[in-house]
Amino acid sequence: MAKNYIGIEIDDGIVAMYQGGNRCKILVSRLPENLVNGSEIVSPELLSKFLKNMKKEGGFSGRDCALILPEFSTYFRSLEMPPISEKQLRLNLPYEFRDFVGNESVNYNFDYAVEGYVKDEYGEVTAVGLLAAAASKKTIKEYEDLLYRAGFRLKVALPREMALLNVIRAAVEREAYDNRTFVIIDVGFSNTRAYILQGEELRAAKTIEMGCKDVDRAIADHYHIDVYLAASYRETDHDGILESDVCRAVYNRISLEVMKTINFYKYENRQSEFEDCFICGVCSDTQALVDNMLTYVRLKKANPDLILPEECRGLSDAPRALMSIGVTL
Repeated sequence: MAKNYIGIEIDDGIVAMYQGGNRCKILVSRLPENLVNGSEIVSPELLSKFLKNMKKEGGFSGRDCALILPEFSTYFRSLEMPPISEKQLRLNLPYEFRDFVGNESVNYNFDYAVEGYVKDEYGEVTAVGLLAAAASKKTIKEYEDLLYRAGFRLKVALPREMALLNVIRAAVEREAYDNRTFVIIDVGFSNTRAYILQGEELRAAKTIEMGCKDVDRAIADHYHIDVYLAASYRETDHDGILESDVCRAVYNRISLEVMKTINFYKYENRQSEFEDCFICGVCSDTQALVDNMLTYVRLKKANPDLILPEECRGLSDAPRALMSIGVTL
């Protein structure tokens, strides 16, 4: 059951906010220049002010919020543990991330969600499947302070994979999907991500370090303008620039990497069949890029209402706010 949290995703250049309830509220806004760079906060004071104004503009109520953690500050993995007590499990989690955090585990928070159970022929549990995450305490504290100044109270902070899993699990439970394969392409400002889930299980994930920011750079070079202005050209399709060769060259590079991820999964899981994919992410409204991607991966675009909560269905910005929706579930 979704709480009345305000879900927030702060991408490199775009912020998405969501609040559920009887009157679903969604607002996606472009950040001013030089507030966030590569998901790192450059100007906390100005970003707090921006978020405060955005909250007011969108008519969001209350203070409690849930945040998508920036990727540089989190590690996420699927693992199996023996059937031990919760206390023992929490004690062992840092060891499962030692290859990522080394001797710095004291500087991280660790959490998990149970994905499923492995049982033997007699029905006895032999292992517990977990989705586990490690998040930088320093980053969480920075965002907690920043959000507090903006009029929010941070209650939940999740990596984007867990937010996505929340969406899919709610959809599977609500719609009774029979082990459906979900292909999710998350088109972001700095990165594009491809996720493949079998039912409620995350089977593959790939982050491609290219996104609409690279389209903006190509437009900026073409017109000899700054990148921030180029983003406005992209958003308005100035002079039909989105269909130009300079933009298509960027689309092709991004789409090729997405295609490789999906094709590799198909090769490794030949019994898995799927014909469509869900397009989401803060830049998923860049239609020329999305159309290019669909051509490369040879999949149809699925109706986002199939996975969205009922109150969000039919709202044009809901796919752009999918992660900020998921973090509240």
